Amino acid sequence: MVVLSNPALDQLSLIKTQKGTTFSGIPVIDLSLPDCKTELVKACEEFGFFKVVNHGVPMEFMSKLEAETVKFFSLPLSEKEKAGPASPFGYGNRRIGPNGDVGWIEYLLLQADPNFVYQEPMPASRHNPSSF
Repeated sequence: MVVLSNPALDQLSLIKTQKGTTFSGIPVIDLSLPDCKTELVKACEEFGFFKVVNHGVPMEFMSKLEAETVKFFSLPLSEKEKAGPASPFGYGNRRIGPNGDVGWIEYLLLQADPNFVYQEPMPASRHNPSSF
């Protein structure tokens, strides 16, 4: 998940889609429209990512989430690894390539359902439980 409180995605110009065509914009999924599910699937299949609007998440919450995310991913690797492995939730990282982009990715898988009860405390939340 990428959360941006700024319209940073709007600044990207040309994007090569999965089908090899060039597109001059990011797919925008408007959750207030009836065909949003179809558009979301299409964006996933053709681009792999998209921008969501009219989602109802307050900007204040998004800004706090982004700040906590930046803090977490700025930690030394040894600290981040204490929040893993992702099984099913937690921190993970891996090298990617050579059949796609080559590089290093990091991720933090969180449960967003407030009714979900997980038996073990999330290691990342032990770092700063009040923020998480």
